[in-house]
Amino acid sequence: MRILVCVKHVPDTTEVRFDPATQELKVRQAPTKINNYDENALEAAAVLRETQRAEVVVACVGPADAAKTVKEAVARGADRGVLVTGPWAGDLDAAGTALVLAGLARAEGPFELILAGDVSEDGYHSLVPGLLANQLSAPFVRGVSALTCAPDSVAVERKTDDAVESYTVALPAVLSVGTGINTPRTVTKLQVMKVAMSKVATRSAGDIGVDEAALAPERAATRLIGVRPAATPRSAQVVAGDPDDAVRAILTQLDEAGALA
Repeated sequence: MRILVCVKHVPDTTEVRFDPATQELKVRQAPTKINNYDENALEAAAVLRETQRAEVVVACVGPADAAKTVKEAVARGADRGVLVTGPWAGDLDAAGTALVLAGLARAEGPFELILAGDVSEDGYHSLVPGLLANQLSAPFVRGVSALTCAPDSVAVERKTDDAVESYTVALPAVLSVGTGINTPRTVTKLQVMKVAMSKVATRSAGDIGVDEAALAPERAATRLIGVRPAATPRSAQVVAGDPDDAVRAILTQLDEAGALA
């Protein structure tokens, strides 16, 4: 079995700041890392590599310095990784990213299984895995909490609010996994440093058969028009006087506001 795991190079969201003067997120100044949710996809693939002798290839679309993310992904149990980069890499939307990943999957494939995390920490829109499946005309299941592979299919479970859904999906397939599927293994900086750069390949869009003109910002399916902090309206009232009277007054106000319904 050959498995492709999609990982994203993202800013450390704990270090992202909002500039109220410019109404912009200070993203470029933040340190970068592998998307936390993709670590679960990598762990699922690593287990299959160990138990079923699967080959695991990491796919990443991003700037040149995303090579460090690919290197860490290899250290987490993959055989090798491929970074697709270019001048367009910082401006891609979800549709553009899926287009590049699909080109990479075809160029490096065939793959029986493609895995990704459910969401990315920076975008959090959960669009890329489904769009990738559409590009490849492959079945797709989101939010997978368990999976078992057979020669021609994969049995998966996904948890909803009040049920567990089970599916048997024909291969090749695309799955996005939730954080409950496993506990990702930890890797040390030394383990990452020991990964040979020969295991991290860099490709251009042209190398994988994708027209760079299709990745231009004006061809994007979506665009960011603005960012603003979420407003949280609050009202405060001070109720003074005898404690019993104050409690009754507070309960009356809460009831009138519908908070006790």
